[in-house]
Amino acid sequence: MMKKLLKNTNFLFVIAMFSVMLIHIYFLFAIPGYDDESHYLSIPFRIINGDSLVQHEWHLTQFASLFTYLPVRIWLAIKGSADGIFIFTRCVYLVIHTSVAVTIYRCFREYGKWAILASIMFFVQVPYGIQAISYHTMFVAFLLLFTLCLLSIYKSQSKKSYILAGMCFACCCVSNPLFCIVFVLYLVGCALWTKRDAIKNYIFNLKTKNTSNKGKKLTKKQKKEQKKQVLEAFPEIENYNCFFTKEAITKITYGILIVAIIAVVYFFFAGGTISSIFDNIENLFNSSSEYDIKSGSIFSKLFETLNYFTKVSLFMPWILPLLLIVMSIDKKRKTDSHRRAYLIVSILLMIVIILGIVLNTEVYTLAISLPFCVFSVVCYMLTEKKNKVLFNCMFVPCLIASVFHYLAADTHWAAIGIVLAISNVAGVFFARDLWKEMRITSTSDDEVTRKKKTPLMRGVIIVAFCMQIIFYSVFYQCGYFYEKDSLKVTTGPYAGLYMTQEKCDSYNKTINDLNVIKSISDEDDPVLVASFRIWTYLYLDRPIAIYTTWYRGGFDMKVMADYYKENPSRIPKYIYIESPNLDESAIRYKINILSEMFEVTRQDLSNGVLLTVEDCKI
Repeated sequence: MMKKLLKNTNFLFVIAMFSVMLIHIYFLFAIPGYDDESHYLSIPFRIINGDSLVQHEWHLTQFASLFTYLPVRIWLAIKGSADGIFIFTRCVYLVIHTSVAVTIYRCFREYGKWAILASIMFFVQVPYGIQAISYHTMFVAFLLLFTLCLLSIYKSQSKKSYILAGMCFACCCVSNPLFCIVFVLYLVGCALWTKRDAIKNYIFNLKTKNTSNKGKKLTKKQKKEQKKQVLEAFPEIENYNCFFTKEAITKITYGILIVAIIAVVYFFFAGGTISSIFDNIENLFNSSSEYDIKSGSIFSKLFETLNYFTKVSLFMPWILPLLLIVMSIDKKRKTDSHRRAYLIVSILLMIVIILGIVLNTEVYTLAISLPFCVFSVVCYMLTEKKNKVLFNCMFVPCLIASVFHYLAADTHWAAIGIVLAISNVAGVFFARDLWKEMRITSTSDDEVTRKKKTPLMRGVIIVAFCMQIIFYSVFYQCGYFYEKDSLKVTTGPYAGLYMTQEKCDSYNKTINDLNVIKSISDEDDPVLVASFRIWTYLYLDRPIAIYTTWYRGGFDMKVMADYYKENPSRIPKYIYIESPNLDESAIRYKINILSEMFEVTRQDLSNGVLLTVEDCKI
């Protein structure tokens, strides 16, 4: 009975998913080391409390609240307050994340245990270690679903696949507006596709130049034969015709329009107006620090990425390009001996990258994805019968998406890493194809020798997978941690989670300060909080008196002045400066800056300072 169960891939998948899900559940109740999670929830929270998109919120990530609005609304309807909201939204994220992992398994179930491995490979990857519904996690989830739809289109050309592909693509654009450019590039590609015969002829003329190797002119028969040989390199291109027809464009556009209509309805439902977009377009870019579109040139970002890769490669960045170049020019790379050599070098390169992370950097996102990505490319190049469909429909789109996410997000090279992690799903099957070939083919005529070599290479591939999965599990969860003698929080947004005694005491002191503010303020009194603890807005349940809750130690006073001129109803009545780690001079400095804009009176609280605004000087 047990042997039959172990041969049942569905049973093995359930066991594997349950095992890795325990990791997520374990960290589900831990306090994160940063407050991004609070920011993601604050946008739908302020909309529910009467603020309008674009008019009152100037952060570009606000459009991704399309995905967070419903969970926040449901919890507030059930609970009546934001108490315990983090544990609820984390559970919602876990359901979404698990559903995508199950979809991967269902789409590749024909590959048996390899489908399980691919699903697990995705499941242990949590962007930035934050189990939250955010524009990062939604971009990753919908991008993966988009690539699965592309594979479905290639196999079946069903109308449903086209429409779902368009919907998933549109959801990616909601999470990262810069990704809309990809659709423009797609239309350009469709236009070029109609000219593919002319392009083929051009490439033929470019390669042959109508002359033989000896410099003599070719006869018509020779030209025809040579043209046939050159154009034989393009027959597979016709297999992708299903993506570039008018029908394909129309059906994909239908899917995009469905999400676009939902997004527009949500926009107007959330108080957005057309005029507010035109009036605040400059404000959206000037005040938004998350999407880093304006600051820094492409070349500066590229230099930063190369500098980071130099560090994680232990200052030997030439190893990877050298390996790929040598493999490209090696005509014997598909022989057993050469395959073994390249695989071993790729494993060593993975180890070098991992050591580079530990020794030279504290940010792991790109390097977590990069080691297995390198191994995947090596496996693909060494395979005789390449899975070009998977390469073109999943691996390449992920590479393109990583560039756009890199250009948009302020996390630069880390943004590349969270997208490249999806490409490793395809990398699992590249390794599988190479494994299968190495089991069947061998350059050795000695059967005994072949049987000795095959287990060795299986071991190399298994080591690569184990290294990557363990590394994912450790570092993708680094944002969540438990410390000794952690206590369960019983009130506020973090209710149900665990934190240390010291943090719990500070948390409760801040709660007491917020209770003071709630007791002396009316429900419609705007409150500004100068604190990294963005969750304070959720607990206060008062109008948010700032252009964005995203706080990194200070506010742009010019942007604040513009915001209050345009939104006088959001001029703060109370300003709370949380100051557990600030000395008196730092507090006075903040008060002096705020005093340039407001006339305030000061009141010291247990964990901060409360300023009551008597007048606004704007």
